[in-house]
Amino acid sequence: MNKRFSTFKKMLIPVAGCCFMLTATDALAQKNSGIFYTTIFAKTSPYKRVSAWGANADNYFLKDVNGDGKDDAVIYTKTGKWQAAFSDGVNFVNPTDLLSYTSPSTPVAQLKPLMGDLNGDKKQDAVFFDPVTGNWLVALSDGTSFQAPAQWSTGNGVGSTKQFLADVNGDGKDDAVIYFHTGLDGYWYIGLNTGNGSFSGFSPWIQNFGNTADDHFMADVNGDGKVDAIIMERSTGTWKVALSNGAQLTNPGVWRTGFGISNENGIVADVDRDGKADIVYYKDTDWWVAYSSGSSFDANHRWVAGNRPATIISRSNRPVPKAKLVGSVSGATAVACAISAGDWLALENANKGATVSAYEADTWDAWGNPYTPQLPGHTATYDAGDAAVNDQQIKMIHDAGFTYIMLDITNGANAWVDNRAKKFIERIQYWNSHLNGNQHKMYFCISMGGSRGMAAQQASDRVELESKRTWDEFYEPYQDAYYIMKGKPLLIHFVEYPVNKDGVLQYTSQMPNFQKFTVRWMYNEIKDQPVYANAYGWPILEKNGNPAGDEVMDVSPGFWNSLVYANREKGELYRNQWMRVLQNSPASVWLNSFNETWEHTSVEPSYINPEVAAAVPDILSVWSDYYGERMDDFYWVMTKQYNRLFMNRELFRNSYLQEQGSNDIYQVKDNGLQKSGTAKPHMSPVLLVPKNFISNFSGNVIDENLQVTGKIESTGTGGSQQNIKVAANVLSPNGDGKNDYWIVKDIEQFPGNTVKVFDNKGRLVFQKKNYTNDWNGNYWGGSSHGKPVPQGTYLYVIDFGNGKVSKGYLSVVR
Repeated sequence: MNKRFSTFKKMLIPVAGCCFMLTATDALAQKNSGIFYTTIFAKTSPYKRVSAWGANADNYFLKDVNGDGKDDAVIYTKTGKWQAAFSDGVNFVNPTDLLSYTSPSTPVAQLKPLMGDLNGDKKQDAVFFDPVTGNWLVALSDGTSFQAPAQWSTGNGVGSTKQFLADVNGDGKDDAVIYFHTGLDGYWYIGLNTGNGSFSGFSPWIQNFGNTADDHFMADVNGDGKVDAIIMERSTGTWKVALSNGAQLTNPGVWRTGFGISNENGIVADVDRDGKADIVYYKDTDWWVAYSSGSSFDANHRWVAGNRPATIISRSNRPVPKAKLVGSVSGATAVACAISAGDWLALENANKGATVSAYEADTWDAWGNPYTPQLPGHTATYDAGDAAVNDQQIKMIHDAGFTYIMLDITNGANAWVDNRAKKFIERIQYWNSHLNGNQHKMYFCISMGGSRGMAAQQASDRVELESKRTWDEFYEPYQDAYYIMKGKPLLIHFVEYPVNKDGVLQYTSQMPNFQKFTVRWMYNEIKDQPVYANAYGWPILEKNGNPAGDEVMDVSPGFWNSLVYANREKGELYRNQWMRVLQNSPASVWLNSFNETWEHTSVEPSYINPEVAAAVPDILSVWSDYYGERMDDFYWVMTKQYNRLFMNRELFRNSYLQEQGSNDIYQVKDNGLQKSGTAKPHMSPVLLVPKNFISNFSGNVIDENLQVTGKIESTGTGGSQQNIKVAANVLSPNGDGKNDYWIVKDIEQFPGNTVKVFDNKGRLVFQKKNYTNDWNGNYWGGSSHGKPVPQGTYLYVIDFGNGKVSKGYLSVVR
């Protein structure tokens, strides 16, 4: 399915299940276009339970305010305001004000907020502790609000280090607990809940317990219904417990050592929902659990991984979590909840034998993707293995004229990515078996990237392993849909620089799996230099940065990975690259990308979070038309229009063109191109095309249903073949002053020209943009750059940049 040059006789080129007959006068086979697609997106379970709520709060709780058995999201601000977003079993909804309190004495900002069930009705109440007076104020919950605070105790806890609400005697009502770290070293005082609106006199239940510890907690760790005291020393990861017998905290002892050393956050909660509280710590985005056996904390379970907001600046760039909580949104399974910038990211895992990774549950939110896709009928994030979404995307890509989809496996072996890639391939197979009308088959190929950062033998070993993996996992099972180029399946390897590629190639004879493929390369960056020609990306950072290869040219609308960037400039970067494609007429075009929003290269209709865009206005912006009106499909419309033009010489009715160097804009009509002035249109992109393109264009006009509605004939001189004179069809670069350079008469009249010369095997030996009669018969680019080409007959192709070409032969004589 690749375009290639034939030898100067008839030959058959195998392409994706069919073939094309080439002749010396029709050396160019069918064009192709590919698009990069990532299957990294998982969306399998609820994750972001409420968004942009409570960002400025001072305290956060997961507590059951309405008594339905499900924990609600509760926030408190130092102005005395309590609010809740109630759990519906999956998300937190209906944000509600519960109480606004103004203290008559101590400033409310100095009060400490606590929550507990004070009257035993299963609804969590709000409590204020006044560290100045030792007063305790209770605001009971009625299920929808907190009642006016009432004083339950006075003068208890002044000078205490920590305060808790916990049912230490098992009567179903929380009691008041105060802990002294110094002065009364390690003393725990408890005032029992009387059940009639007060706490009884406070008395010490244990002493010298916790005064050397870093963290102090209260929870029922042995399941007897009475809450116990737990302490933790971070330097050693030692956890000690003093059990409640209903009257004292007794039998202090070590239940676990070496767990959570230097952790960021310690928590005690019933993770496995067996009635016994477990110990949890959070460190480096991961949540670890040691489960209570009733007498110790056992195992070391990585419960949840990667659960925290993304802080990468090119993504959502959220601050570190303001709170890490454990509760139950569903009322049945515990969640690990990280809160940042008002996003409550809560992930469930009921399997004590497995780890749940946030990015495998919801990659979008876990890694802070700031884009929301705006597909027809699906304006939301999606799972890349969703068949319905895949079918819609494949149709969109097909209708835009693309012939193959390159799947991104460049980040190593990741089951959640690879499995979705295979599901996507199955949908391509489904598409191919259900074609209608003029629909064409779609194909896929694979890109690998594990050899990045490696060199020579190490790199070649990795490339060989990934070649074998591609053959075994992706080609053999799905070969009917695999994209074939030059008689072999196409495989892209991502290495850092061209020199790394050369280091790999020296070991080709030792790489049998590598040799099964037509291999091409990706680099850290491509530039308009010969060494990068015919590469498949990666970033293109300049408007004229896509090198003019004969086999493929790349286009990309923008880029940013926190290190380097290319601003989209409202489509200017993109349309200049496409114009170079039209000028150079390569065999194929490759687009980075359809949906790789992590590095901001996508063209899939999407809406970027305005907050993220506004933070870096010199790099990002909400996609819009030329007047700032939101236009989610601006880049997709431009992609579809350009690619149909490149592939089929088709223009969409009522689309717009503008020639390079001109301010005039033309609108496409069924029977011609109509000048519309110099002002850019609303809600439509304008395609930038080469000079003289408009007067020399011949092709069909189509509507949004891809039906032909008209035809445009060239108004310029000549047809598709430009009349041009070649001074001689002989080049003899021997320094005698005769035919030392190949002369094309009047070539200077076509400043957008591109000259290419091929040997009799179809290999490019010379290429130059804006040729100036200066070829002396030496190789251009590659390992033979600057060396004389062998004596023989060569095919030349001159593209004048106006839609016309000239082809012929010349002989090099030495």
